[in-house]
Amino acid sequence: MSIKNKRKSNYLLPIIIAMLLTFFIGLAKNASAAEDAVINERWGKPTVVLGSALNSTQRAETLEKFGVSADAVNIDVANGADLVKYLGYGSGDDNVMFSSVMVTRENEGQGVKVDILTPENITLITADQYKNPLITAGITDATIKVASVVKVTGESALTGVYKAFEANGEKVDENRAKLAQEELDTTQSVSDTIIKNAAEKNANENLTEQEQEKADEAYRTQLNQTLVEIKQELAALKEKQGELATKADVEKIVNDALAKYNLSDYMSSEDVNKLVSLAEKYQKTDGVLDKDSLAQLDKLSDSFNKTVNKLSDELGSFGEKLKGTLNDNQGFFSNLWQSIKDFFNGLFN
Repeated sequence: MSIKNKRKSNYLLPIIIAMLLTFFIGLAKNASAAEDAVINERWGKPTVVLGSALNSTQRAETLEKFGVSADAVNIDVANGADLVKYLGYGSGDDNVMFSSVMVTRENEGQGVKVDILTPENITLITADQYKNPLITAGITDATIKVASVVKVTGESALTGVYKAFEANGEKVDENRAKLAQEELDTTQSVSDTIIKNAAEKNANENLTEQEQEKADEAYRTQLNQTLVEIKQELAALKEKQGELATKADVEKIVNDALAKYNLSDYMSSEDVNKLVSLAEKYQKTDGVLDKDSLAQLDKLSDSFNKTVNKLSDELGSFGEKLKGTLNDNQGFFSNLWQSIKDFFNGLFN
């Protein structure tokens, strides 16, 4: 090759490489876009359920919060009558319904994910606090985004999720939905007590405002994880003995779960009784402890564990005390029943 041709080749090589890279990056982007555009065949487009109190301008603003245009989603409206139907209380007034949701149906096994897009306007409920009640109500494998263009407490968002499922032909059990609302109310009330008592008991830790916020979030998440544990233990006990747990069993399960997640010292007897009452309703309401719900809870448990571990790491030595026995083995009944199943599986394998 002549020196002239060699120089030309050296000049063209980077251009060719750049063109090839551009080509393959384009292919990758197109493939990703195609994947993002895949439509769930059970639902088609995602479903947005708007609060009935919103005016036309607020509806448009809400769609902007969700990052979608009106023709990219199916749109429904949740009104006061829906609130009464699904949650079991309320005046039925359409003018109090501001919370809105966008629900995307996911493939089986993806679990329930919740994202609050306007945390500055959802003043009472956190994203994690929605998850347990949604599974209690029978919601599975869905990505849920919550938004409001005005300040609201956020409880009515559950109504929008149920409305979205029923709009797509998936029936929501009203008894489970009402229990889910009781669970949400109980979780909120008990977590407030835990945070208040923990702050008083740990006043000598001298946490900064930011550290205190992280600790509060960790306590809320630990309570959510406690409810997951209670459900799993109730299901394991029922599978083991073929009948519902006794009142004494339920009390033991609740107290063991609270101890495991380092919450016992911050609980009043009244709050423990609230959780015992809730647990008794879990096992008496059809479907709450079934196989599908337990599979969703497994996904949820992993998410909660990661949240608490992350927050604890950020809080240093105080985080280690806060975390408790989060990484210990399963609860007593789950562990016992798993051991029995493993034993018999070993005999026949």
